[in-house]
Amino acid sequence: MKKIIKLMAFAGAFMASFHAQAGGYQLNDYSVTGLGRSYAGQGIMGDDYSAIAYNPAGMTLMKQSGVQQNFSFINLKADVDGLGDYAGEHKKMNFWQPIPSGFAQYNVNDRLMLGLGIYAPFGLKTQYKANWFASDAAILSKLDIVDFNASTAYKVTDKWSVGISLIARYIYGRMTQTKQINYPGVPVPLNGEVNFNVHGWTQTGALGVMYEPTKDTRFGFSYRLRSAQRAKGHMKVYIPAAQKGMAGHVWANPDLPETFTFSAYHRYKKVGFSGTARWTHWTSSFPNFTVRSDIAEDAKTYYRYQNTWTLTGGVDYYYCKNLTLRFGGGWDESPTHKAERRTIRIPDNDRFWMSVGASYMKNNWQIDVGYAHMIARSGLALGKPTSDPNEIPVKYKNMQSHILGVQFQYKF
Repeated sequence: MKKIIKLMAFAGAFMASFHAQAGGYQLNDYSVTGLGRSYAGQGIMGDDYSAIAYNPAGMTLMKQSGVQQNFSFINLKADVDGLGDYAGEHKKMNFWQPIPSGFAQYNVNDRLMLGLGIYAPFGLKTQYKANWFASDAAILSKLDIVDFNASTAYKVTDKWSVGISLIARYIYGRMTQTKQINYPGVPVPLNGEVNFNVHGWTQTGALGVMYEPTKDTRFGFSYRLRSAQRAKGHMKVYIPAAQKGMAGHVWANPDLPETFTFSAYHRYKKVGFSGTARWTHWTSSFPNFTVRSDIAEDAKTYYRYQNTWTLTGGVDYYYCKNLTLRFGGGWDESPTHKAERRTIRIPDNDRFWMSVGASYMKNNWQIDVGYAHMIARSGLALGKPTSDPNEIPVKYKNMQSHILGVQFQYKF
């Protein structure tokens, strides 16, 4: 059974890889209105209630109380080629993942606003077939991080607004893979199944400020605090041929980074121009990651993530009172620039965006639709951070995502 205990230590290292997937897939998908312009002008556009998540100071732009519900769907595709002993092996990754979010805002008066939001700031999923050539390294990696956000904003003067958010953050993660296990009394290794999950809560927050020098120009700055999760769960190993297994508890304290976001907007006649620059401070929150277990040695994984920039720009064309058309583009930098820092569970690289969208307004209703196409650079995944001898080197090609969204908004 010592082999099983060592196996669980390796599985703990994979948990770190799984959490890091959130770094490569830091999400912006809180607003389909924003999706059409590649999320440029985050929090200061004043055309939906998502400022609750992006920059709470921007809540003062919405002159009526209201609610909105967003449904976004992400399709992730990639070609995976084996390297070394697995040269010639080829598989595809192709699946859909829904990402819903919702907001509600109540305007106490012309200066004070209160808001609630539920959305996912980090997370994604990678999923391969159970019998693919690298199943010993990964099959399913699933991460859900959900923020339950209570925000308030105050219009200090006609030009300045401030806001603050208090956030309860929930994390849930699940991972699966196969392993060859030497079972006592059996001359050949047996196929084993590894499955574990963790979950936990923490608290964090955000601050925002907005400046409007004119009615057609505004600037916003927001700061989202770093958070330290407290996660625990179960780890299970099962050997179908022997009908035996082992289970234990695991603990982990993953960090999520602080972010600084600057946005700008200017309208000229029937056209609005917007832009956003976001800096994510990974180096202080994710140099390494440790998982502890009551049945295995501590498993530490070293990442040394780099700090990242996300740059986006967008255009809104106000065709008429009821219809707005949008398009945008952007660049999203990956925290893993070296092949040694990528694994099969973290196939991330720099990404480039193009998007289109539209809003239709009638009475108190607004319906938004949006589409974005994202292309990532090809890259190697050598899996050195895990220190796992079973990590399989691969090359990812044709990595791309499609994002479709629809959103409903109602003003009281």
